[in-house]
Amino acid sequence: MGLDTLTLTATILTVVVMDDNVFDELFGETVRINTEGVLVTAADSNSVSEGLPFTEETVQRLLTSEPMASPGACILARAWQYRDQILAR
Repeated sequence: MGLDTLTLTATILTVVVMDDNVFDELFGETVRINTEGVLVTAADSNSVSEGLPFTEETVQRLLTSEPMASPGACILARAWQYRDQILAR
């Protein structure tokens, strides 16, 4: 559980790992732009499952150089910290 320090709103933080074909089946029709913002994907992506690579470079850039709400930054940092356990099969 995370607490947004600006709004004092509690957020349940969750990480989900799924195969890309399952993700595309569930979220393939997701719009890329709406009132909440723009879907962030890799530069040459053709589908929503071709998002950003889960690499140290990407994670560090998102945490240090991109606008992100504190709960999102928290779960991203924790997911990176425990990536070996999360991605173990």
